[in-house]
Amino acid sequence: VYEINLLVDTLLASLLAAGSVSYLYYANRLVQLPLGVFGVALGVAILPMLTGQAARKEIEELRETLAFGIRLILFITVPATVGLIILSFPIINTLWERGEFVRTTSEGTSLALVFYSVGLCAFAGTRVMVSAFYSFQDTKTPMKIGIYAMLINVVLAVILMGPLQHGGIALATSLASIYNAGALVHLMRKLGRMGGRKILSSITQLGIASAFMGLSVYFANEWLFDPQAPLLQRLSVLFGEILLGVGVYTLVSWAMKNEELKFIHQLIREKRS
Repeated sequence: VYEINLLVDTLLASLLAAGSVSYLYYANRLVQLPLGVFGVALGVAILPMLTGQAARKEIEELRETLAFGIRLILFITVPATVGLIILSFPIINTLWERGEFVRTTSEGTSLALVFYSVGLCAFAGTRVMVSAFYSFQDTKTPMKIGIYAMLINVVLAVILMGPLQHGGIALATSLASIYNAGALVHLMRKLGRMGGRKILSSITQLGIASAFMGLSVYFANEWLFDPQAPLLQRLSVLFGEILLGVGVYTLVSWAMKNEELKFIHQLIREKRS
């Protein structure tokens, strides 16, 4: 569904000003990085576990596995969303602004990246929720919801591309994906409660940690990043800002004794040993 929405985005963007298709293409490539590394990977990894629990009728365990998968996805994608929005221009300026990729191209791509980033949590969350439905051999429900999401994407894109140009198309895709993920979560509640309190507690923690991270990265970027500086200097500053963000987010999460961070830390220790 996501890939079809991107095709629709490209077709609609071709009706706008020159460069709009490129703006969406480059922005989507950046969003695909955290989506591919975490969203798709977790969806693939969690499917055998969910399938086994569904086959054994272990519904309580399945709910816990799914709820933890959602929390883990949010733990990764919420700060990634904040980081991509704040550093959208520095990232694009550093990676691509040279030759025919001029300042206006960076600004246009940055706008698309901001709006695509709004839906990053939903993009990744949908992969996990689809795996849950597949574990029950239910492929029809995700397909139906996906079709509705595609229709919503088209309608919203046509409405928003007027005032927001290509940014409106990217925003429409994000909003459609949020609907997709939300509808799948709502329908999966037929299994019973999915640990809503734990998810809410986790969201509160990662929201606080992301706020501290976002503020530190924002002020560091305002103070240090110069889009006119040599490439090596921009790369160094950008890398430093990303490390700062990861460090602050990890530190605040650790101070709040976040369970997802403990899980990731334990996983890293097990792989090292």
